[in-house]
Amino acid sequence: MQIKNSVGKKGVNSREDVELVQITLNRAIQFPFRLLAVDKLVGKKTIGAIESFQKQVLKFSKPDGLVEVKGKTWQALSKYLTEPPKIKIATHATFPEFTHVSENNENQKSQSIFSVVPPQHQLKIAWGAKVSPAFKQKVIQISKQLEISPDYLMACIAFETGETFSPSIKNAAGSGAVGLIQFMPQTATYLKTNSSALEKMSAVDQLDYVKKYFNTYKGKLHTLEDVYMAILLPTAIGKPVDHIFFRKGTKAYEQNIGLDKNKDGKIVLKEVAETVRKMFEKGIKPGYMG
Repeated sequence: MQIKNSVGKKGVNSREDVELVQITLNRAIQFPFRLLAVDKLVGKKTIGAIESFQKQVLKFSKPDGLVEVKGKTWQALSKYLTEPPKIKIATHATFPEFTHVSENNENQKSQSIFSVVPPQHQLKIAWGAKVSPAFKQKVIQISKQLEISPDYLMACIAFETGETFSPSIKNAAGSGAVGLIQFMPQTATYLKTNSSALEKMSAVDQLDYVKKYFNTYKGKLHTLEDVYMAILLPTAIGKPVDHIFFRKGTKAYEQNIGLDKNKDGKIVLKEVAETVRKMFEKGIKPGYMG
């Protein structure tokens, strides 16, 4: 819940600290700006996001791109671990009291505004308020083991299940897919189970098969798009946003026609990502994040 060392420009940048900062920054970044890859590595994009947060949200006149353990940037960011942001300013989602903070008065307000999140508070994740505590904790556990953001995994499950998180929900287009990540019959067989067995499982138990499925791609799923591509079309993991998945006239296109936002007969990564991104952003709103 708390970083142990500094993150960012000239920071210590331990991998677990970087991961936590990247997750919290993503909860502030608004569409259409791209979310950070949660890759535990500090590069230009992560430093740029820190500087943007310092400038846009905290109103620093000279952003330094560094998140220090007891610094005001982390004291502000840490709030995103346990509370959903309430309003939008420019490129960020934020909390009301962050909108008029500057370096000139931050010392005066830091005690009341930027209180560090108490360590006993549990991490809240996207869509966490819509699932059982046991489901939420297992998602956090397997996400850590799979090296993916729990927010990204929850957004994908929300999308695949129509926000129901039901282990028995079936694909409306008749593909035979079922469950939390819409396991296809052949995928179920590969995982040494079957569609009928998956359908009868509890949501918590089915997460074991979600983990088993994603194990194949461990270490490759840094972005929201990567996580979703692992479900939809694994060969597209890491592809550019204009990559074409399906064209009109194919069965795959017809099964996913709802993703063709501009109705041009092509479904590209950008369109797929936009749909899942909306699930991510909805999942971190009040009433959903938990």
